[in-house]
Amino acid sequence: MMFYRATGAAGAIGCGLAFFCLGLFLLTPVAVFLLKGVGWTLVVLGIMLAAIGVWTWWKSR
Repeated sequence: MMFYRATGAAGAIGCGLAFFCLGLFLLTPVAVFLLKGVGWTLVVLGIMLAAIGVWTWWKSR
């Protein structure tokens, strides 16, 4: 594990460059594909969990 102890101007420069690189990555088509993939995975997982909950509730009655 790596620990960085930059404070002051060095910390601000490092944080700014990290945000800059993350922003550039999020503007690429690959990031859009990954974010949509995560979104659709969560939608499907939510539907499955809701269906299991309804089935369990129905079975217990």
